[in-house]
Formats: sequence, C-alpha cells, structure tokens
Amino acid sequence: MKRFLWLGVVAFLFAILPGCGDVFRPIIIPNPPVFPNPEAAHTVVTIGDNGDVTSGSAMVIDVTGDSVVSIKNIAIHPVHMVQQTASQVLALNQAKTGFPPPQSGCLVESNGQVYNVCPSLTKLTFSGTIISTTTTITLPASSAASFVAVAPNDTKAYVTLPAYVPDPINHPNDDAVAVIDTTLNAVSSIFAVGNDPEALAVTPDASKVYVANKGDGTLSAFNTKDLSARTITGSLSSPPIWLSSRSDSQRVYVLEQNGTLAWLDTHITAGPDTLTETGISVLGATNMWYDMILNRLYIPWMNRTTVVDVSQAEPLTLSTVQITPVSASQRTQGDVCSTFTPTAVTAAAVTSLPDASRAYVGSFAGFEVDVNISRATVNGTNGTTTYTYSLQPPATIDLLPGMVITISGVTSSSGNIPSDFDGTFSILSVGGGMFQVANVPTDTYVSGGIGAAPNVCPQVTVMDASNFSVKPPIVVPGVPGDPFCADPTRTRFRWNMVAAGDSTRAYLSSCDGGNVNFIDTSTDTYLLNTVAPPSARQPIPPSQQNPPQSPVFMIAGP
Repeated sequence: MKRFLWLGVVAFLFAILPGCGDVFRPIIIPNPPVFPNPEAAHTVVTIGDNGDVTSGSAMVIDVTGDSVVSIKNIAIHPVHMVQQTASQVLALNQAKTGFPPPQSGCLVESNGQVYNVCPSLTKLTFSGTIISTTTTITLPASSAASFVAVAPNDTKAYVTLPAYVPDPINHPNDDAVAVIDTTLNAVSSIFAVGNDPEALAVTPDASKVYVANKGDGTLSAFNTKDLSARTITGSLSSPPIWLSSRSDSQRVYVLEQNGTLAWLDTHITAGPDTLTETGISVLGATNMWYDMILNRLYIPWMNRTTVVDVSQAEPLTLSTVQITPVSASQRTQGDVCSTFTPTAVTAAAVTSLPDASRAYVGSFAGFEVDVNISRATVNGTNGTTTYTYSLQPPATIDLLPGMVITISGVTSSSGNIPSDFDGTFSILSVGGGMFQVANVPTDTYVSGGIGAAPNVCPQVTVMDASNFSVKPPIVVPGVPGDPFCADPTRTRFRWNMVAAGDSTRAYLSSCDGGNVNFIDTSTDTYLLNTVAPPSARQPIPPSQQNPPQSPVFMIAGP
C-alpha cells in the first residue's frame, strides 16, 4: 500500500513540475497598514465651528481625489476630535458656555435667544471614506467639555469637564473627567481630577489615563480598569498643558506652561509613575506632535520647532530649527499679505510624513493697518451715512482688496443686514474707499475714528527628517484675520497640520480662512485649498454670502 502511495506522489510531482519551470514565483498577498499606523489613513477629517446657535460640521477630504467626499452636521461649538477605530471618529462639541446648568434639559433662553448648554460627543461612523451615520452622546450640562482622548480600538473615550465639580462641598476646586462607553453611547462614569483639566493621554494599551490639570499645576493618573488612582512621584515646576503617550505605553511626555518638557516612567504596572523634568525648554509652546514612526516629538514654539528623540530612556534634543518668514516679494500680487514682510512668524502646528522623510511646520504672522475714518455725507433720502477710510500716516503698507477693517466708535441700531455696517467690512479698493451705515434719528455716530485691518499671513516650512535642513518656505495665501479665531478662549486650535497616509499630501487648516490648504509633497509646493461649508453667521459687507465655517481641528482619518 505504501508503495502505491509513493508512486502517486512521484506521479503528481512529475505532472506539476514541468509547468512551474525552474524559477520559484511566490504569491504576494497584499498586507495594507492597519490603524493606528498613520499609513492606514485615506482621508482628512476637519470639524468646523458655526457659532453658538447652529450646529457645526465634519468635512471629509479624500486624499486620492483631492476632493470633499462627505459633510455631516454634528453639534454646537466643536472643539476637538480623535480617531477611535479604523472606521470611527469622535468629535467633541462644547456647546454654549457661561450659563449655569438648567434645572432640566439642555436649553437656556437669554435675550430672546435659545442656547444649548449640553456638550456632546458625536460618533462618526464611516463606510469607506464616507460618513455613513452620526450618533450624539450627551454630556453633563454646562460642563465646558474641551478635550477627548482614546486608546486605539478601545470602546472607552475620556473627556475633560473643566466646569463640572463632582463634590462642590468637600472639593470645590476639583473638576472632572467623563468616561464614555461608545458601544452603549452613554456616559459610564465621572471621576474627580484636579482644577481645570487641560489635556488627556491614554496609553495605547488602554491601561492608564493621565490628566493635565492646568488650574492647580498637577497631574492626575488612573488605572482604566477600575479608575483607581495611580501614585506619581516627583513634581512639576509649572502647570501642565499637553500630554503625549509613547506608542509602547512605557512613557508619557508632559509639556509645561513654562516650556519645560517632562516625562513619566509608566512601565510599572502597579506604579508608582516617576516624573522627571528635562533640561529642554520650549517657551511659548502649546502642543506637541508625536511621530510614532521615528519615535520623536516635534514641538512648535515662537519662530522655531524643537525635535526631541524619545526612543531612548530619556528625551534627547536632536535639533531646534529656525523658521524663516516669507517675504512680501514671494507672494502673488493681490494677496492681502503681498505688501508685508514679517520679521518673525509663530510656529503653530506640525505634522510628519508616514514615510519618515520630512516634517511640515505651519506658521503664521499677523499685521494690522491703522486707518483714518471720517464722515463724508449724510443722505436723508435713503437713510444712510457714508464714511471714508484711508491709511493713517505714516502709511507703509497698502490697503488691498480682501483685507478686513474692524472699526470702533461708529454704531448702528437699525439691524444687521448686508448693507449695514456692523463693525467689520472688506476693503474694496487699494488705498482707501467708503462704507455706509444705516442712519435713523435715534442713532448716534462718531464723525471720526480709527480702525484696524487685521490680516494673517500663513506659510509652511519643510524639514528634512534625517538632517533637519529646511527648504524655502511654502507660501500659503494670506487671509483676513477673524476675531473669532484669534480668541484663544474659544478657538484653541487656530491652525492644524496633518499628513496623508500615502505621504503625497500635507494639509494646513485655517480657522481664519475657513479652509484647508493642500501641499503637494512630491514638489513641496502649494497646490490648492478647499473651503469649509457655509456658516450661519451674518455676511460681512460688502459680501452677500455667509462666510465659511471656521475649521477648529483636523486629523488624518479613515
């Protein structure tokens, strides 16, 4: 019997070998990167603020087609966002702040306007690159939820509640963090932390959560399994404002308000977690970008970016790269910044390419033009007063079309319609021009006043990840400054940068411009921008159109 079996095997080999030849050709099975590897990202997702009354939105850009493929409404005043799984993103909406919690429900009426004061977490579920469904998870009223963090593929999310005091009698200064079960779509627990929690970090293994308490200058640490407190040995020299967890869950890095970089050794399961401050100083920094491919921190601050190696036991500074401003001559004619050359820029956001070749630093400069304003004519027939505006001597910068002037000392009570002046208008002609306000007998006008034209000039600097050399900065078109975006109490992330999963694009979102700017990484040049969805805010004269929503956060998405 065995003889026949062997003969069968030999016959089979003789039958198949002639067809194979003498070259082995392995079958290649595609193995695409898996989330949270940044190479797994196929989209860019932004959230846009639409004011205190109307819902904001989530906008999805398909990397391959350079196009917007999905837009969904979320909730009032979105502020932060994370990706939880390969097909799920969580957007945190702060809602209207400044009101005490209502006795029931989420709505508060003030001066005839109804406001929603309940923050929420919007769960965005994707089908490919399209948002298929949205689910709203309500958070405690008037808690001013401000930051959300997750561990990859975990079913829990953690949200800071800096205006929610769990124990006002015994611990009136302690605020809270909420734990959300995104399977049940509900808050599962709320636990006390220090005062004014500013940021969160969850270790990638989902075992520990850390809280930066800016108000009292402390760190809170908990085991996620039972929310038991972890002991931290060592102390900070100034309040913590940002946290980043290393991909192996063995370290958590702390950025302090005074610019000091500290780190927590978190490898002991039972603790304690040892806190050590480094000699690295990044004064003016407000955030850090963790590169999980190269195990680095990129820290933008002032007109520099510091690169820190965190692959070793202790952080080591690799380089501090100076950011060179774009000159006026490098901008195209008609750009609102084409007559302005800043002496310095502010580095605001960083991203690195998944192929580990380069990092991109988004920075900006701002300038204001002082303007003289005087009354020209009063037209009693159509009920308007016309004012003229011109540069205030000494004039060194032109007034260009597209710039925005904000004026004080001129009032109108006739309502907010496009033909009325409501404090801000766009410049129509070079050097000066006129604007009108409604003129009714009860109004009082000031015949003279000084206005300021605030404008923002963005740029992107490309940094080689191996030797830290930089290319000439990439010019991003200037935009009129938006007071909404310039207010840090409302817009924490005025600028954001992310990279495409295939490393072909880098993106800079602009709250002021209401858009997302595309950088072609094959040539390191500005490609185009896409505008956010229209907002419900009143048109800014002379435009008859509602301005776009203000992008306030951006991530590389599903």
